[in-house]
Formats: sequence, structure tokens, C-alpha cells
Amino acid sequence: MADQPRALPPLAFRQVELSGLGWAAIVLPGAVAGASAGLALTRGRLRPGPLAAAGLAGALLGVAVARVVDELRWRRSAICLELAEPDAVLDLLQAVRAEGVHADMIRASDGPAGAGAGYALRYRARDDRRVRAVLSAQLS
Repeated sequence: MADQPRALPPLAFRQVELSGLGWAAIVLPGAVAGASAGLALTRGRLRPGPLAAAGLAGALLGVAVARVVDELRWRRSAICLELAEPDAVLDLLQAVRAEGVHADMIRASDGPAGAGAGYALRYRARDDRRVRAVLSAQLS
């Protein structure tokens, strides 16, 4: 069985690993939009305090939107949990479906060592905690 999923800090991305250029692509448009809105709110007067605050707010909004998009994409992604016996996968499938989780039993692909094909349970990442709770209840 795989390790339990670990908790992430609030702004940690699940699927995307950003380089400096990636962060700039997220932060700069928001900062420019925020500074432009700050300039419009101050009626064209260049006041550094409000402009800096609006630019910072725009940059944080850009990061927050990117984080939300990343979270939504992660929640829709599929996870496969492979078990040793097909009967165990079938039992787990029935138990998680009873909990309201949409899951499928699939044939696991052959590994590079050619160990043979087994069966796995495929479900959405957002249901991982519920599936693991059912699995731990079955193992106890």
C-alpha cells in the first residue's frame, strides 16, 4: 500500500512545478493589472503607496487563481491503487461505491520487470481520503 497523502501548504501547487519564468508569468500580469486598477482609483495621481498595494494585491490574486486552477485539475485526475488480489480490489470497489465514490476496477499494466498484470482501483484524486479510509477499515 502506498504512503498516506501529505498535507500541502496553502499555496503549494500539486501538479505544476514552476520555474522563475513560470512564476513571472503568473505574478507579472496580476501585478500590472493591480497597479493599473490602483492608478485608475487614484484618478491618475502617482501615489506610490496605493499603487504598490494594488500591484501586490493583483500579484497575489494571480497566484491564487493559478493555485485554484491547479487544485481543480488535480481533483479531476485519476489515481490507481493496485492490490495483490483481484478479490480484494473487487471488495474495495464495492465498499467505496457504497460511500458514493465513482471508481472502476481496471487491469494494471505490466511493469518493466514483466511481473504480470494485476488489478487496480481507479478513482479521482479528490476521493483519495475516502478510499484510503475504506481500505484501512477493511484491513483492520
